[in-house]
Amino acid sequence: MRSEELLKAMNGIDDKIIADTYKYSTKIKVVKAGKNLPLAACIGIALFATLTVTAVAAIHHFWGRGMNGIVKSTDVQQQTLTEQGQAIVYSEEPDYSAYKVTDQGVTIVPETIIADAHFAYLSFKVSGLEVKGLEEPGADVTYYLGDDPDDVNSWLSGSSSFFDGIVPDENGMGEYEDGTPFQTTENGELITHYVDENGDLQYIMMLHTPDMSDSLLGKKLHVEFNELGIYTGKCEFTGTVQGKWIFDLELPKVSNAQVITVNKQVPGTDCTIDTIEITPISIAVNYTVDGKLEQYEDCNGIPEFMGVGLKDGTDYKYIQNGGSSYYTDDSMEKAISSACFQRIIDVSEVRSLFIRTSDYDNAGIVEVDLP
Repeated sequence: MRSEELLKAMNGIDDKIIADTYKYSTKIKVVKAGKNLPLAACIGIALFATLTVTAVAAIHHFWGRGMNGIVKSTDVQQQTLTEQGQAIVYSEEPDYSAYKVTDQGVTIVPETIIADAHFAYLSFKVSGLEVKGLEEPGADVTYYLGDDPDDVNSWLSGSSSFFDGIVPDENGMGEYEDGTPFQTTENGELITHYVDENGDLQYIMMLHTPDMSDSLLGKKLHVEFNELGIYTGKCEFTGTVQGKWIFDLELPKVSNAQVITVNKQVPGTDCTIDTIEITPISIAVNYTVDGKLEQYEDCNGIPEFMGVGLKDGTDYKYIQNGGSSYYTDDSMEKAISSACFQRIIDVSEVRSLFIRTSDYDNAGIVEVDLP
């Protein structure tokens, strides 16, 4: 075990136990098995075993670099959602090594899944893929629910890529994962950080159901990496490693969803927010449309969710991280806007929503207070 791995493992052990162990480490005696021990020694061993079991049981969950890159979270949120079952950390599983798939010298293993009924975030660690300098790695990946990719009920929408070390800041602008501003080369090219200090990469995915009436909870997700390579030129993918890395993963069964009745009009629109369904990672805003919204080209005119305001005064106006909006009936009197978040949210602390008045380019953002 490397020193940094040991440090992470020790995060789950009570600080006092660690301090006491260090303090008395020079006095520890090695006792050979097979000899009768005095009662005091037996009590001491039993006490040490109890402390050891307690320390091991208190796992400190860590979602990993890739998941922390696609969705921001606090340490408390990582512990809470993992304990509740909305997040799964595969490195903590007893059979973690069984999840690793190696082909052509490249090993891929799932690290973390966070999901609710409609959205899922996944991260995979990729080892052995060579990426040089400013090269942008890529992959040919397919994914679906269940066993039959041709079944319409198995289809998913989403996006995926290798994590480049760039995350959004509080204003929706980019920065490096350590909070530092962007750097460029002498030629003005953005410097990315795909490879970590161990030479590994992270592949991240955001998936969602095409229709909000569907659910991901407890479903089997099939993910298949078919080819790895590099993007050259104008988004041209060149495969460098052909292989098969196949995973069948059970999605979490917990969503932590809350349905809130709002019944408030979105200022400057003909739309009223009836209800919202909100979880720590996503939201669905249900509208009643009073009239007919202007539509043209790819714009349907439905107000878009953008962000939330918290009860402590913090505003995350640009927390939206992809989603969809559509009419739910032929009369076009009911509509929905759904989106996942760029950071984990404590649902009980949300005081308001920030809504873009439509999906037109020049639409403004308004705030709607929750009851």
